[in-house]
Amino acid sequence: MCPKPAIRRGGYTLIELLLAVALLAVLVGITVPSALRLYADSQLSEAAELVRQQVAGARIRAIDSGLIYQFRYEPDGRRFIVCPFERETEPSNDAATGTGVTTGVGKFTKFAGELPDGFRFIACCIGTTTTGQQVAEEFLDGLPNAGDLASVAWSPPITFAPDGTAVDAAFEVEDPRKYVMRFEVRGLTGAVKFYFVSTEAAP
Repeated sequence: MCPKPAIRRGGYTLIELLLAVALLAVLVGITVPSALRLYADSQLSEAAELVRQQVAGARIRAIDSGLIYQFRYEPDGRRFIVCPFERETEPSNDAATGTGVTTGVGKFTKFAGELPDGFRFIACCIGTTTTGQQVAEEFLDGLPNAGDLASVAWSPPITFAPDGTAVDAAFEVEDPRKYVMRFEVRGLTGAVKFYFVSTEAAP
């Protein structure tokens, strides 16, 4: 009986392996930066939407309560607040929610929140002629960190009246890449919008 011929098994040559590794490196070099950019863009969009919701919420609170409400942010910082601009007439209780803390019952609610790490507010354009203002602790009563918030150097108030109108104002949010979103509040309607400005930090 004749022995069976040996079966030769095909293999990869060193050149083929090097080409495969090089191709994989090129694909990683293309996809990873794109994925990181998309992730960073989504973080900026989420932060911008959070701020937009709270600015718009100040208008809704003003209409519902019959009080003038204010939105303030911390220039070159991450914190922001929504609270009455006038003295309250009802007590409030605490309740944690979302990415900040809301306090209050019935008509008089307050909110304190922060931008994600690496983000910051930038004072610019309209309604920011004077910064470094403080808010009396009585307006922040009920928030867990009211004493700390009362010591912050805030932006001027962006106020919303019970009829839905507001003061004209604009400010910006910058992410860790120095990408900037600008927010604008229209006085006549109290509407707030945001849009991408540039990849450069505001002066």
